[in-house]
Amino acid sequence: MGMVKDLSDESCDNGAGGLVTIQYKFLAVLMAALIPATGHPQQAPIEFAAPVSVVMADKINAVRMVDVDSDGHLDIIALQGEPSLTSGMFVALGDGRGNFDAPIFNQISINWPWSVDVGDINEDGVVDAIVTDFLSGQFAYLEGNGDGTFSEQPRLVPGWGGGNPQVQVADIDDDGHLDVIAADFFGSRLQVAWGTGIDDPLAAFDGLSVVPLTGFPLSFDIADLDGDGDLDLCCGFNSGSGGGVATSLYQGNRNFSAEERAIGGLTDSHWSTMAIDLDGGLPEIVSVEEGLGNLGIFTLAAGIPQAGIPIFTGSNQRHAAGGDLDLDGIADLVIRNYASGGFLILQGIGALEFLEVWTLDGPVAFSGLELVDVDEDGSLDIVAGNYDQSTVSYYLNLTVSGAFRRGELNGDGNTNIADAVFLLAYLFNDGLTPGCLDAADTNDDGGVNISDAVTLLAVLFSGAAPLPEPVGSCGQDPTDDTLECEDSGDSCL
Repeated sequence: MGMVKDLSDESCDNGAGGLVTIQYKFLAVLMAALIPATGHPQQAPIEFAAPVSVVMADKINAVRMVDVDSDGHLDIIALQGEPSLTSGMFVALGDGRGNFDAPIFNQISINWPWSVDVGDINEDGVVDAIVTDFLSGQFAYLEGNGDGTFSEQPRLVPGWGGGNPQVQVADIDDDGHLDVIAADFFGSRLQVAWGTGIDDPLAAFDGLSVVPLTGFPLSFDIADLDGDGDLDLCCGFNSGSGGGVATSLYQGNRNFSAEERAIGGLTDSHWSTMAIDLDGGLPEIVSVEEGLGNLGIFTLAAGIPQAGIPIFTGSNQRHAAGGDLDLDGIADLVIRNYASGGFLILQGIGALEFLEVWTLDGPVAFSGLELVDVDEDGSLDIVAGNYDQSTVSYYLNLTVSGAFRRGELNGDGNTNIADAVFLLAYLFNDGLTPGCLDAADTNDDGGVNISDAVTLLAVLFSGAAPLPEPVGSCGQDPTDDTLECEDSGDSCL
């Protein structure tokens, strides 16, 4: 408990030409009655604009947004391919403001392209692409030309198997060369082709490592799951092999630990699996269970998944993505229904808990979704492919982060004596920290101290000049300072 200073006999200049006598003992009596009890903090309301659609390809199977031409702006990659269609990868170059050029068609040889990832695999300074086939062990290596065009080149990886519902590119063994990782569905394993950076059909990869699994993997992710600094693997299984998720930890020397699997009642197909930090520590595994309609959260103990925590989100949810949509430091989740195409947004409030805050309509979609900053405003937007409409749509994030009303400290939506009491308790009696320090800076001098309490009391009771903006309605701080506004309570809902 901090020291309580008796200010009953002190007078302070309020900066408005008058004096305010602070009767601290009287205020202390008011504290218990006027400081509200706290539950979950109110978050900034998450909102998205109507979709903007970019015509890309027929029957889109997968979408990625990456910078393929090294201009600093994200571009769209979309895969097209079914038995009745010409297989190809379309690329639309972006300008960072939500505008995209007409798509460039790059033909590829595999029959059913389903997943794509990119990176400078041959180390020539230009982004390349790996595209895998959903039904076979084929993959296409596409050498980038730096302008949105790609040239398919032969690459041989002895032992590679499939189909491959997902592929990623990462430097697993930390040797400076990108490796190619994929789920081998029919082979019940994860596989890693070790990259060399050499631009040669035979020498581009130095062997293959596999992780045997007890089920058929539909999705996977790569992250440091046990906090040892190495990249590990996690995956989700189909319903025919019991569902659930598994992890395999990197042991060094291109070896992985045996699979550790957890199901916890989440027995349906997991088309989307990701490792994401939901609580400010090591990652959790988040996976969508399609048929039974559950989002599964699997905590990890030394990298081993524990029984899943199911959150019912409705049937036909297939894809999920995570990121901080409201810039409050807590991860939020977006889930997409493949049948309706709609999005469900879950706002993280900490402690692995979420609020269902927003739904968006969308067309039929089999491809996954991404959270990226399309318009380069610092906020994550939603990007997703639309199977039936042959388009890729983006939804710009309209969430107002850091909005507040100056002088409204306790989060009840009103500015009155209770806010002054709240501030004094924080300053002198180990009271709760204001969720929005900008709101507590009532004189807008970049700090929070006794002068802010004096200023607020002068405005409330002595006819002093109004507080600096924003007042009356929510807004951003016009002054560049180091104070943050993480939670403005009911003020800016």
